[in-house]
Amino acid sequence: MLTAEAQALEATLRARKVPGLLPADLDGEFVLPEYRGHSLVNVPATIGELLGTPLTEMSPPLDRAYWGRMASGVRRVVLVLLDALGYLQLGQMLRLDPGCVWLRLAQRGMLWPMTSIYPSTTNTALASLLTGTEPIAHGLLGYELWLREYGVLAEMLALKPAYGKGKETLMDYGLMPETFLPVPCLGELLTARGVRTTAIVPAPFTRGTLTRMCYRGFSRFFGYTNVEGMWSIARYVLSHDDVGRDLYVLYWGGIDSTIHNRGVRGGFWEEQFQAVSRACENQFLSQLTPREREGTLLIMMADHGFVDAPEEMAHDTEEDPVLRRELLLPYAGESRAAYLYCFGGDSEESLQAIQGALGQDYIVRRSREVIRAGLFGGSPPAPESLPRLGHFHVISRGQHYLDHRKLRLKIRGRHGGLTPDEMLVPWLIVRLDD
Repeated sequence: MLTAEAQALEATLRARKVPGLLPADLDGEFVLPEYRGHSLVNVPATIGELLGTPLTEMSPPLDRAYWGRMASGVRRVVLVLLDALGYLQLGQMLRLDPGCVWLRLAQRGMLWPMTSIYPSTTNTALASLLTGTEPIAHGLLGYELWLREYGVLAEMLALKPAYGKGKETLMDYGLMPETFLPVPCLGELLTARGVRTTAIVPAPFTRGTLTRMCYRGFSRFFGYTNVEGMWSIARYVLSHDDVGRDLYVLYWGGIDSTIHNRGVRGGFWEEQFQAVSRACENQFLSQLTPREREGTLLIMMADHGFVDAPEEMAHDTEEDPVLRRELLLPYAGESRAAYLYCFGGDSEESLQAIQGALGQDYIVRRSREVIRAGLFGGSPPAPESLPRLGHFHVISRGQHYLDHRKLRLKIRGRHGGLTPDEMLVPWLIVRLDD
């Protein structure tokens, strides 16, 4: 199913190391982000190259082997983001269903692995995908962040206080989503260069806070109510657009939400995968005319993968006496990639106490060491990135994760960490006029 080139690339990505960051005896347990031409942060500049519009303001394109042989004559790029469909999970589904539409497309084009960013979570990945900058540069570094400028631990999808129970949001404090990211967005850059940009997202998200942050500058927004509607809208827009240079971005979160709510077992996420695959074929591909296919390039990718999150793998930080003594506030970031703020700063005493409390299922490092190692990228930090990363960083091993507010009773599947299941994501690219 997978080509020798894809297998060799996967082995290379798995083998990458940063000296001193992780214990030597954990070889193969983690996949590190490869921001130098092999990660989703390199996708925006790749799109610019495909559309004849170099984007020098952002991270460089993917290695040309990912896209070069399909670049000639491209005038439309359809980028489909299937939230949480990791490369290993996709491989599992293609082995089970040799007739799957994605396998047939991969055989006409190519399917290769690349890495997510870190932490491997949706809002951080979307910010990197739609700005072409590393997490350290755009500052949207996780699901929950300590925003010192507003004096609050904030949930960054809805922009509300993490422990708030009312309708109050950070916009009531004066935060404007459109100005949160301190870097240009892909929509702004492409629009300025004459490329029309179209976003097709769930209807409730068309004016959502994350959309307002990351899709800044997009020409058009279309909202859909089900997966069939997403593909039908994409086909309708393609059929009615005049000939020009276009980027269409489709986002679907059915796998991600199902994983969070149901976990890995039971066949639930697989049903979601099958639904989006059938709709792609029935409502989109089979409906396209030769004129609509001409010069059209389809890219399917994901922001991250996932792992199961059994209750027994949680470490309750609110019930741990050592963490209650050491921490200034609840952990920020992700449950599998946490940022800790300590009374003792990043002292050796605090480091030893926290590592002792968490044990061998977690790796605790000073945040400045993790930053220096380039886990969040090697770009100059955004003004608020360093304060948001706290004193210590906690990397989860296996299925382990930190917990507070008893969220382990609600969230059955998780991501954010460095395991291959979370970090390897697919890059499927195919010419539709082939």
